[in-house]
Amino acid sequence: MRAFDTLLDHIHSLWILDTHEHLPTEAQRPADTDVLAEWLIHYASDDLRSAGLSAEGLAEARDSKKDLIQRWRLVAPHWHAAESTGYLRALALSARELYGIERINEKTIGDLNERFCAARRQGGWYDFVLKTKSKIALAIRSPYWAPEADCPDPFVFTFLVDPFIIPTHHLAMAAKGQEVGVRVHTLEDWKEVTRRCIQRDLHPRSRIVCMKCGLAYQRSLRFDKVSEDQAQRDFTEFFRDGNMGDWRPAIKAPKAFSDHMQHFICKVADEMGLVYQFHTGIHAGNGNFIYDSNPALLSNLFLEYTNVKFDLFHISYPYVGELSTLAKIFPNVFIDMCWGHIISPELSRRALVEWLDAVPANKISAFGGDYCFVDGVYGHQLLARQNVAAALAQKVEDGSFDLARAQEIATWLFVDNPRRLFALDRFLKPGKKGSGPRRSKRA
Repeated sequence: MRAFDTLLDHIHSLWILDTHEHLPTEAQRPADTDVLAEWLIHYASDDLRSAGLSAEGLAEARDSKKDLIQRWRLVAPHWHAAESTGYLRALALSARELYGIERINEKTIGDLNERFCAARRQGGWYDFVLKTKSKIALAIRSPYWAPEADCPDPFVFTFLVDPFIIPTHHLAMAAKGQEVGVRVHTLEDWKEVTRRCIQRDLHPRSRIVCMKCGLAYQRSLRFDKVSEDQAQRDFTEFFRDGNMGDWRPAIKAPKAFSDHMQHFICKVADEMGLVYQFHTGIHAGNGNFIYDSNPALLSNLFLEYTNVKFDLFHISYPYVGELSTLAKIFPNVFIDMCWGHIISPELSRRALVEWLDAVPANKISAFGGDYCFVDGVYGHQLLARQNVAAALAQKVEDGSFDLARAQEIATWLFVDNPRRLFALDRFLKPGKKGSGPRRSKRA
């Protein structure tokens, strides 16, 4: 048996850990959704727009109240242009393996939709997709959305720090302060609110296992060291006459203020020894300033807050070389391949081959679905398993290490590395901390 086949068989036996999802609960799925309305809310729509679909055409394609075939005809030429991309390949895998549809086209879209709607109506689809088919033992969902007592398996959560670094209104500050018993009038008050919220939600018994910053969508990841006096002057902008009152629009937090708050949050995280996830690299949607999300811009944080474990998202695409260097030279920087396998399956494979040459193998997490709908997670995890098997097989075949070492690394990437980084043992059921029953190579 070839190294690839042996490795893929081993990887398919693993109950894996998923470092990043945006899934709603099953109960939160709209009752009137259909396959196009749901599958075009995330990622695939970006490539369809890139291929030429208009914003108006996309909005119509997502409207489940309109005729399915007419909506498909709007999408079809752009789908055909983009169907070789990772985003659409993941959906093709989901259509085949979850619904028995070999290829998505005008002849099959009706059957696909009927099977999609039937599965949604019968309930239990999340369990089937995430557990039975994908063998996901646990997924980290961003952000936190449910009382912990009502938390459905298999989710744990992130604590999103963006509203503390870039608040939008003095009333939003007041509401956060009310949660923890602090009236907000000064920068020092706001920092105390931030500290109390972090300490409240990231305690040792919480299902919140890390913090997350997604501000690369809004600003540069370079957070300068800013004095409290500078930040205090920016803070007063929230309380100027023109920004007071509940009728006033949201404002954009000035840079000095957000820089200062980022450093304060890193200080609290450093004191507590927390894991801090950062969006780096490519932005979802169509159009942004990619240079703002270069992970190298975070280097001053890595140098100063050495007790924080920085988990850098999305293979930092296209900055995979910079990410490799950062993870190599900083003990507190970790690589997270969430989203990566559908951004570019080929680059994800090549990046992993390079990282295994440059970075200790205990610093890489192989998979995070990063989807807003559950069917996409299945296709993504299947691509991830195939990609890791291919990368490791290349390393075996070129003599970098033997097959036993490759199998060990595969288990680290999908299970042990995220388990240790996020301290997930307490959430894992017996039998889901490593390998499980064998399964076929395709399903």
